[in-house]
This record gives sequence, C-alpha cells and structure tokens, in this order.
Amino acid sequence: MNKLKIEINFTKRYILALSLIAILSTLAYYNLSTLINKQAEDSSLLNISGKQRMLSQKIALFSIYYKTKALGEHLKIMQKAHTYLTSKTMSKELEEIYYSKETNLDKRVKDYISHADQFFKDRNGKSLSYILNNSQIILKYLDLAVSQYQLEAENRTKKLSRNELIILLLTIFILFIEAIFIFRPINRSMIKKTRELEKEIKFSNIITESNTNAIIAISEDLKVIIYNKSAENIFGFTKEEMLYKRSLHKIIADDYLHSHNIGIERFMKTKKFTLEDKSLELKAKRKNAEEFPIRISFGMNSSEDKIIVVANIQDISEEKFKDRQLLQQSRYAAMGEMIGNIAHQWRQPLSAISSISSGSVVSKEMNIITDKEMCENFDKIKEHTMYLSNTIDDFRNFFKTDDTIKEFELISSVKHAVSLTKALYKDHDINLFLDMQQESILYKGKASELSQVIMNILHNAKDILSEKDLTFKVVLLRVYEEDEKIFIKIMDNAGGIPRNLNMKIFEPYFTTKHKSKGTGIGLFMSKEIIEKHLGGTLRANNCSFTVSNKEEFGACFTCELPKYK
Repeated sequence: MNKLKIEINFTKRYILALSLIAILSTLAYYNLSTLINKQAEDSSLLNISGKQRMLSQKIALFSIYYKTKALGEHLKIMQKAHTYLTSKTMSKELEEIYYSKETNLDKRVKDYISHADQFFKDRNGKSLSYILNNSQIILKYLDLAVSQYQLEAENRTKKLSRNELIILLLTIFILFIEAIFIFRPINRSMIKKTRELEKEIKFSNIITESNTNAIIAISEDLKVIIYNKSAENIFGFTKEEMLYKRSLHKIIADDYLHSHNIGIERFMKTKKFTLEDKSLELKAKRKNAEEFPIRISFGMNSSEDKIIVVANIQDISEEKFKDRQLLQQSRYAAMGEMIGNIAHQWRQPLSAISSISSGSVVSKEMNIITDKEMCENFDKIKEHTMYLSNTIDDFRNFFKTDDTIKEFELISSVKHAVSLTKALYKDHDINLFLDMQQESILYKGKASELSQVIMNILHNAKDILSEKDLTFKVVLLRVYEEDEKIFIKIMDNAGGIPRNLNMKIFEPYFTTKHKSKGTGIGLFMSKEIIEKHLGGTLRANNCSFTVSNKEEFGACFTCELPKYK
C-alpha cells in the first residue's frame, strides 16, 4: 500500500513538473512564432511604405519625360500599395499621419495618384504642375510614415524579446524549483529504492544459494545464468563449467535429451511455455554419467527484451528408494493374506485328489474298479494338479518384481487380482460381482502394480465385511470408460467410511485393524501407485449402488485413469 502511494506521489510530481515545462515551452514557442510573424509583417510594411517613396518620385520623373507606359505601371503599383497599407490596423501615431488635418497622408497620396492618372490619360498640364509641385511635399510625409513604421517594428521586436527573456528566466527558475522540490527528493528516493533492490537481490541470492534444491535458470539464448550451490552438489558440475554457456545438455538424461531438444525448439518458435507451474518426475545425469530420478518444476519470467526460465530441481533418489521399500513392505504385508488365499484355493482340489486316490485304492483292493474308471480317476487327479500348478504360477507372477513399463491389458490385470481373492471371498461368504463394460482396455505401466492396488482394496473390503453381521455381503467391482477416462470402482455394503476417518485412510501406517491384521500401508501404497506410477487419482467416499435389484450402501473406492492413446 505504501509502495503504491509513493508511486502515485511520484507520478503526480512528474506530471506537475512536465506540465509546467510544457506550458513554458508552449509560451516560448508562441512568443517566438509571434516575433517571427511580426517581423515578417513589419518587414513587409516597411518594404511597401519605403517603396511608396520611390514610386512617388518615379511617377514625377516619368511625367516630366512623358514615359506614359512606365507611368501607368507605377501608378497601379502605388495604388495597390496604398490600399494595402491603409487596410492594416494602425497605431494611433500612424492614424494621425494618415488621417489628421495637419498631415492627411491618405488624402495627399490619393490626390497625387489621381492627378498622375489624369495626366496619364489626357496629358493635362494642370495635373503635371500638381505632380511637380507636390512630389517633394508628399515625399516628406511618406518619410514620416516610414520612420513611424520602423519605430513601431523596433518597439514590437524589443517587447517580444523582453517576453522571451522573461519566459527564459521563468523556465530557469521553474527548473531550479523542480530540481529542489521534485527531482531531488525523487532522486533520493530512487537511490533508496536502488539500495533496497540491491538488498533484495542479495537476499534472493542468499535464498537461492541456501536452497536445498537445485535452482537453474536459462536465458532466451539457452545459456545458464543461475546455478546454485545445491546444483553443484547434486549434479557434480561446478559453476565455472555451467554458467554463461549452453551447458544444460550435460545434466539431462540420455532418454530425455531428444524430448528436451524438441521442447526447446518449440519454445524458441512460439515463445510459449507449456510446463510453467507444473511438476514432473524425470531422470537427470550427474557428472560421472550416473542417472538418477528428479522432481522438477518450471517458472518463467518475461519482459519486453528477455525471457528467463527457472527450474527448481529436487533429487528424489532417497525418496524413490523409500517408496520401493514401502512398496516391497506392502507386498510382504500382502503375502500373509496371499498364503491364506493359497490355502483356500488349494483346499478343494487337495480334498478332491485325496478322495479320488483313496477311493481308487479301496476300489482296486475290492477289485470293483475297471481300467477305464482308473484312467478317468487319474485324469481327474491330473486336472486338479494342473489347477494347483496354475495357482502357484499366478501367485509367483504377482510377487515377481518387474520394473518394466509397458503396454498391458487392464481388464486382464483386474481379473487376475479377482482370481487371486475369489476363494477368500467365498470362504467368508462374500458375493463378488463384476461389471466390465469393455472386454478390452489397453493401458501403459506395470500390470502387477495395478493388480496389487485392486487386491489391496478387495482385501480391505473383505476385512470390514467379515466383521459385519449381514445376511448378504456384497462387493461390486465396476470398470468402464467415460469422457476420455477409465474408471475402476470397488463398492461394498459394509455401511461406509466414518466421517472422521475419511481423510486419514490414505495416510501411511494408519489402520483401524488390530496390529496383528494390518500394517496401514496398503491404501497408502495404492494411492502412491495410482497417482505417481500410473498418472491417475484414487479417492474414497460413501455411495449407494444396486446389486440384484437391491440397493446397497457402503464405501466406494474410485480409481480414475487417463485413457491411454
């Protein structure tokens, strides 16, 4: 507010100062223009009045020598000159010369011209005598008029010159006052502001240098102009190696160098920066060629003559290591439940194998089984053992670590998670309904991670439903596409999430289960996988849904993924 007030005050002072100078300049211009115009007009009047003297004498001379042609021409010129002089505004002194009884120059000139014209027409001797007798008399009064014209011209010039001097002195005085009361305070204020700006820049440099993140800025010509101490520590390159050079390629991972060059080329053409205020997770490269994960956000500052792009870079190697540990811990936490799943999956086929084998032995001892029936029993045992083998492969694939990001079939990944939990649901008398509106949805990422998310949410639903005394326990898993997005919704009828826990369920190590049953990292890691690895969002709320024409109410976990193109 104070800064705005100071700026407005400065603006008012500047406007006042410039206005005064503009007024004085206008006055000086007007006075000078008037002086020039008056001098031009006075010169014309002096020239014409002086010519009147010469014309009066030539007319007398031409009359004596009867040069009628020259006489006629000079009569016209003198008549025109006299008409021009008498048409102009005259001073009191000139009016007395032209119109007073004593001099009456106007009448004398007109009579002189009239007699000369009469002589020109009919060679009248009386007119000639008048011309000869009055040529010297009229010359005296014409000289008097010329002298008055000259005197008045000199007086006007002196007056305008005095005005010019006054305006000059006033301008000097105003400039002096402005220097004392306007520009001097402004200069002091600007010096103060400059010092404050220098302090701000120094403080900004201290902040930049003390920031634990790498701060790197490049100019419009792609030269590095800011490279702080943390950048030196993170990337290994010194300031001398990076500053004021096109050195950014040194710290860009090889996989991203092509994309970087395309982005730079697009930016140079359009001057538009699409990554401003966005945070990305990429890979960078140290001086020793080691590639490591970073989180980077961009900002841009532009003015009329330059553009600066600033990157804020965080080394997230340790964070990624902890994420991997948490993910591994999450997978280990799921292992206990998986072993329970295996037991449930194997119980029926193992029981069947035992019954078939023991029944076959008894039948053989009693010699009541045929070879065909024996072969059929062996085929059934083989079928059950194949099921056990496939189950082992399913669980082994789930726990296999695969860091490859590739295209995978999303529906198959969801069904795989369902297949690993359906026996457990059956054992707890929970009905699992699937609503797959598409047969095939292609996506890119890690299929095992999406399966883990689905299994985490299904296991949570199983745990909460197993505690409820319900005659009909149900979980609905729905997958569909809408508005260029993929939705995976898992809903149960366990009554919903308590309002006071709704914001906590995705926090690490938060659990409502007994410590022997839950670690509190399943939902946390599920959110991390969906939002950081798969580029989507995972949220939870309570909702109503319909199954078998019956409306149910409970928790709803919604996984929203951008459609893969």
